[in-house]
Amino acid sequence: MLVAAGLTDINVALVVWTTVTFALLIVVLGKFAWGPVLQMIETREKTIADALESAKHERAEAEKAAVEMRAALERARAEAADMVRKNQQEVAAAKAELMEQARKQSEDLLKQARSAIEEERRAAVAELRSQVVDLAIEAAGRLLATQMDEKKQRQLVEEYLEKLPKEARV
Repeated sequence: MLVAAGLTDINVALVVWTTVTFALLIVVLGKFAWGPVLQMIETREKTIADALESAKHERAEAEKAAVEMRAALERARAEAADMVRKNQQEVAAAKAELMEQARKQSEDLLKQARSAIEEERRAAVAELRSQVVDLAIEAAGRLLATQMDEKKQRQLVEEYLEKLPKEARV
């Protein structure tokens, strides 16, 4: 099927132009984009090195002021513990909400599935009933070797089916 549609043919001109276009793209990117990218990386490296040097200097100063910082650290720990507790409560509430939404969604899907199954069952019963009526009419016509009009035959079979117990009905 693919061969008939011509999808396996190789277009050499297209391959050549694609290769040329890709090569030009590489050259243009190398000429115009590579330089700025390298410059940005070098600038970032310098910024990081400066930040590291500054951090070393600040660490030395922080060690000198360790006594003053202990009180602030204890306050920060208490605040962090409070934040963790609040976050855990929020997570638990969000989890409960998501579980409730999932439960409702699953109930809705189950209701829809049951409804669809019931509709399909009803349609199948109606179709089967119609087929049974047609088969009964045909069989009765052959057995009796008399021809009744179709309306009379259908009425006779419908009356018979109505007389059947509900469990035996299709």
